[in-house]
Amino acid sequence: MTEPLHLEINRKAAVQRIPLGDGRSWVDLRPGFVPRAQELFETTLATTEWRQSEVWRFDHYVEERRLGARFRPDKLDEGLLKDVLTQTSLHLEMAYRARLSGVAAILYRSGEDFQGLHADRGMTWLDETLIAILVLGEPRPFRLRPQSSRQVQEGPESQEEDVVLSPGHGDLLVMGGRCQRDFLHAVPAFNTDHPRISLTWRWSSKRGKPDTSPRYSDGKHYSDRPLVRGTRSRLAPPEQR
Repeated sequence: MTEPLHLEINRKAAVQRIPLGDGRSWVDLRPGFVPRAQELFETTLATTEWRQSEVWRFDHYVEERRLGARFRPDKLDEGLLKDVLTQTSLHLEMAYRARLSGVAAILYRSGEDFQGLHADRGMTWLDETLIAILVLGEPRPFRLRPQSSRQVQEGPESQEEDVVLSPGHGDLLVMGGRCQRDFLHAVPAFNTDHPRISLTWRWSSKRGKPDTSPRYSDGKHYSDRPLVRGTRSRLAPPEQR
């Protein structure tokens, strides 16, 4: 039997809440949130115009070890991706009583692509945030580490205080509460040849003390008065996707 052209998310997927630290930060994990996740993964991988971003490091631009893209569900053609993005946005709004913005996508082409430990400080107000990540492709580690850890920088091995999850194949992960204030998260390098895609939504209550520290997108400069943009991007050539 031919699979239908449209796709329904699993609204009844079980939710596992994982408290972090003192409980004001948490992660919700919904395994199997998207049925037919492999088909959605292959469609997204093949039809997306992936871009290569570069960040300024003192005297030159350095390529990020991943590709990215942005979607507006209302601008997409009818199909599996539009179905899932639209339904997931509505589901998140109903589940968390907040309208999350998005959708940003990241492609990790293999285990050599990664994202180091960081908090999404670009959201500015970090006391109450939501970051939802729909993961497509093979599972690989997703690491969370307390900001207060003595080993804040990412090492080759997990630290005792780390929480390590392995979402994949259509799982939905949501970081909430003070997670961006009190914790760092990462997708470290991993021994795999399989690609992974994450689709991300964000929301902030915009309450509390704003975070005014330098942003990742500011780049790093020798001077306090940068002369170039902190980041830039270009369309990735087909052989790099």
